[in-house]
Amino acid sequence: MYQKSFKHASLWGLLGWTILSFIAVTILTTVLLLAFAGEHFSFVRILSDSVLYFLVYKIVVSQMKKQALSIDAVAHSTPKKGHDLLKIAGWTLLIAVVATSFSIFLLTIVSFIPNIFDRLIPYLEQISTDDGLSASYLFVIAVIVAPIVEEIVFRGYIMNKWVDKYSVKKGIIFSSLLFMIFHFSSLFIPQLLLGLLCALVYVKYQNLFYAIFTHSLYNLLVILPALLVPSDEDAAVESLLQPSEGLPTDFIVFSVIFIVGLFIVIFLFARIFRSITSDQSPYAENLEHIEKTVTY
Repeated sequence: MYQKSFKHASLWGLLGWTILSFIAVTILTTVLLLAFAGEHFSFVRILSDSVLYFLVYKIVVSQMKKQALSIDAVAHSTPKKGHDLLKIAGWTLLIAVVATSFSIFLLTIVSFIPNIFDRLIPYLEQISTDDGLSASYLFVIAVIVAPIVEEIVFRGYIMNKWVDKYSVKKGIIFSSLLFMIFHFSSLFIPQLLLGLLCALVYVKYQNLFYAIFTHSLYNLLVILPALLVPSDEDAAVESLLQPSEGLPTDFIVFSVIFIVGLFIVIFLFARIFRSITSDQSPYAENLEHIEKTVTY
């Protein structure tokens, strides 16, 4: 007999085992990098990150089985509807455009504050340019592995718990904020928008596959330039980030795109929120549906 909700699901067990797994994989990565004398960096990262994500996946599944929580009710893999996927793809494209333009918008704002601008430039150059990761790493981890495991953790487990414990609205917001904090190196706002979209999609359609699809497509759209642009991308990024006497046209254009896009996103989120009528978590709704199907 399965638990009817995630309300009493433990987060401490999930957190504790995840931290231990992270420490173990970090040690493994260090040993491998030393063994390869710093070579085969992308291969080592793909291997270590895949191992970490696999361990986290197994931890989540183990915690759910231990607490008599239905895995099927979390996923609820119903037949996918083409028009729903197209609609979600459009939403995801919008979020990707707004998120990508955010860093340029941020530069526009801080360019009027020279001290902050000078300190922010090296950081943006570091996160924008190539750090030795290959296209294969970006695709395998960012587009395939990470979306699957992170959606199972943040939406499938954590959001379901907080929705059942607090409310749908609070569950969506709290889990999205945690998702944003987890991705602290991405300037926060882009990951907050992605987290909110994935949460809203999951609650609206009660199908974890849709959230995974959203996350995967977003990551693909964001890293697509790195996959397609040739190796002189670094020089182009550094040139863009070089301060100049006037405000570059690119900054203004991207700032306008971000501001207009953000208003559209807020309207979209509000509309999706209003379309959600259930006060139960996707897990609870799906479990009821599964049990009724079995009964009949």
